Amino acid sequence: MLQNTIRKEISISGIGLHTGKNVNIRLKPASVDSGIVFIRTDLPGRPMTKADIKNVSSTVRGTNLGNVNTIEHILSALYALSITNLYVEIDGPEPPALDGSSKQYSGLIAGAGIIDQASEVKCITVNEPVFIAEDGKCIIAVPSDRFTVSFMINYPLGFIGTQFYKFELNSRKYVKDIAPARTYGFIDELEALKKQGLALGAGENNAVAIGRDGYLTKLRFKDELVRHKILDLIGDLSLLGAQIKAHIIGIRSGHGLNIKLAKKLALRQDSAFTPPTAG
Repeated sequence: MLQNTIRKEISISGIGLHTGKNVNIRLKPASVDSGIVFIRTDLPGRPMTKADIKNVSSTVRGTNLGNVNTIEHILSALYALSITNLYVEIDGPEPPALDGSSKQYSGLIAGAGIIDQASEVKCITVNEPVFIAEDGKCIIAVPSDRFTVSFMINYPLGFIGTQFYKFELNSRKYVKDIAPARTYGFIDELEALKKQGLALGAGENNAVAIGRDGYLTKLRFKDELVRHKILDLIGDLSLLGAQIKAHIIGIRSGHGLNIKLAKKLALRQDSAFTPPTAG
């Protein structure tokens, strides 16, 4: 029931998914009740932004916090491995995309070691259903004694069709079944995204590319797309800064709905709750 940080500093470099710029990040241990804090070392005054639902500035093709964008993949790994206090020094506008998943982030964090701290983790308990629906998409939180996610996506392309996956948060299972699932995109949308200044760093090494007639990238799981949606959802809900006691059901949900749900759940933050175990 204690907060956690990493035992030693770690660092990694890579290309940002949307900016296409090379960026370096360094993860440093932080004291009790610090939360996850991003520090832009390349900007005057080294401005700091806490990973907090109140600081979300945009959910266009990712979740953005002030001057740090696309933070959901690293936050997903941190949350699943129970890291509650950390300084993330970053010399660019978004963390490295790496392979488009949270696999490398999870490995780095586990390799750094995790230590308990002398303060309890806060908890959000859902005692009655919370429901949000927009444009044929919805996300629901219902009572549960564990943080569980059920997610469904569907696309008119026959080779994708409908995908469903249910996952009960557990750090070991996350590393095996969720962290390796990569972000994905449709080739037909790529040029339009680039004209908007997005997906400038996207490529075959950091995303599942989808054509009209099939996948252009070899899949890691036959349902890799929906698993990545769960990865994103965990990262988005981590902005609550608390452990979650609920079953989250997502139907074609994305960052926008995820964050709207998180804002509603923020009102329910109360007592301490045991963080995800490694067993």
